[in-house]
Amino acid sequence: MNTEQSFHKGKFKLETIPHEMRMSHWIYAPVLIDTESHTKVLDLIGNIWDLRSATESTDSITLMLARYPDGGKEYEVRLYPTKGEACINGKPTKISSVVESLDAIV
Repeated sequence: MNTEQSFHKGKFKLETIPHEMRMSHWIYAPVLIDTESHTKVLDLIGNIWDLRSATESTDSITLMLARYPDGGKEYEVRLYPTKGEACINGKPTKISSVVESLDAIV
């Protein structure tokens, strides 16, 4: 897996931080960073969410996440970082509430 990706012409950087959940089972937690302000837009380090893929469109960054230990189902998290908004499986929320919203899925 690519551990660092750039989006929106380098304005945002997505890092994946691996951590071991259980013997030899690794989770790749995503961290989205605004490269201009050096602030974390989204930080899932130490959580149960594993990044499967990341893509961008003109105004959004879409993360496909799987929940540990049930890696069979993926969740779409579409981030609109310049607006501070997000959608989880089509349900709108604020980026600041993404972690809590994902935790509520569990």
